[in-house]
Amino acid sequence: MSLADTAPEARSAKGSPRSDVGPGLPSTGRCPFHTSATSASRMPDAFGAWLETGLQCAAGKREFRLDRYLVTRFSNGRQYAEALATFRREVAAYRKTGFLAIFDTDVPCRFAEEELRLLGAAMFDAALTDDYDALIAGETLSHAIDVVCPVTGRDTSYAFFSVAFCRNSGDPSDPLYDPSLSAPFAAVNTTSDAFAFARFVNDNAMRAWGAAPYEMTHDRDAVELLFRRSVVAWQNMSITTIQNYSRIAADPARGVHLSDDRARWYAAHNDPVFAELKKCPHVHEMPVAYATRVTAKWSATLFEGEPYAPGRDGQSGGVPVSANSDAVERLSGELFQL
Repeated sequence: MSLADTAPEARSAKGSPRSDVGPGLPSTGRCPFHTSATSASRMPDAFGAWLETGLQCAAGKREFRLDRYLVTRFSNGRQYAEALATFRREVAAYRKTGFLAIFDTDVPCRFAEEELRLLGAAMFDAALTDDYDALIAGETLSHAIDVVCPVTGRDTSYAFFSVAFCRNSGDPSDPLYDPSLSAPFAAVNTTSDAFAFARFVNDNAMRAWGAAPYEMTHDRDAVELLFRRSVVAWQNMSITTIQNYSRIAADPARGVHLSDDRARWYAAHNDPVFAELKKCPHVHEMPVAYATRVTAKWSATLFEGEPYAPGRDGQSGGVPVSANSDAVERLSGELFQL
């Protein structure tokens, strides 16, 4: 079975279809809406317009503005695997922090589930999963990338997580409606919150001192003040992102929301699993929790000689929230009401 066969059978498909939509190399230096038969009718500035007004993630917009996002098109698993290998090299060289791979296909999809099956099949063909059905039903897809930590200067393995985005996820009538997982195209977005935060802290250090934090170990007070200020700024960017997505949700139950103390955020999905075929509210940590924990680890490494292992800080996964739980009731109805 090819990817072209997957979508029409998506609502009852079983097994792991092969991805054979065509040859070619990923296009990493061009607008993803250009140079393909399916995008010829789109306006040349369509991708730029989406970045400007459609993308709601504040941290993501920052990385795009800094040209630290690798954007590529792919139509099969081999192309995706090649682009992912390029991204690994770009991360190690400090050139990129995020990777957006846009799926280039003529296969019509009426529902988000059909798009997810196409993306899952491509990940299977890229040898990134043994079971694409399980992958799109709630599994994570992570990639360990070895890089010198921008904060500690130590060799570190950061976990990057891939998440599927779908065109139909932006349709309120779709069973998998979830505007925070929607885009004008089917795509796989790969990021590491821990590494992105490390780059953010390094950026702040370079602006303040012209030196990385690991070059400032003679002034612990200054470094830890920078850490605290960076946590506050990262928290504020996350609040902006959540408020943006909450504002555009046609169904509040499928939006994202902050807890009253702003230490947690709620969504209709579990971040950062690759995809899900059922929607269920999950609660996640905000930066005020995880970024504070990360900076404490950095301090222990820089000033006490402790090893640094970021683990899944920033993307540790959500905890399911039942509709009648105390956690939901403490939201004062904001998860399910306007």
